[in-house]
Amino acid sequence: MVFYECVVTTKNTAHFYSLTNLMKKVCHEIVGGNGIVRSIQNQGIRDLPHRFQARYADKQGNRYYEKGRFVSIYYDSNPATMRQVEQILTLNEDVLRHTHLKTRSILDFVNTEQEHKNLYIKQVLMEDRQQRQEQLSKDV
Repeated sequence: MVFYECVVTTKNTAHFYSLTNLMKKVCHEIVGGNGIVRSIQNQGIRDLPHRFQARYADKQGNRYYEKGRFVSIYYDSNPATMRQVEQILTLNEDVLRHTHLKTRSILDFVNTEQEHKNLYIKQVLMEDRQQRQEQLSKDV
């Protein structure tokens, strides 16, 4: 499974219940695909870097938004489930934008198959060589 971060930008006028139902639907899809939801964080309403355009105008006739609500979802799943989550977010009217990021952890850097590319393994091997040279110099 891969650890993903999904940043969702929704309309600032979206109703609380519709956003809650969207998050529940996304979580059920992740758990149904044998994934694990680690965290959901509401970042609040913020100014957008530029005007975002919604697909359809809302009941008040607004189609352009200068403010949006940011929500981050952290989860582990397989890539097929991630595509299903993207489809759910794409079809929702309240979502202006969504971005999936493949989050890196410290364990991603520990790779013993390619020692020349791994900084941790390089450091351990260099320290091992230095200890051997010190032992050889003491023995002589």
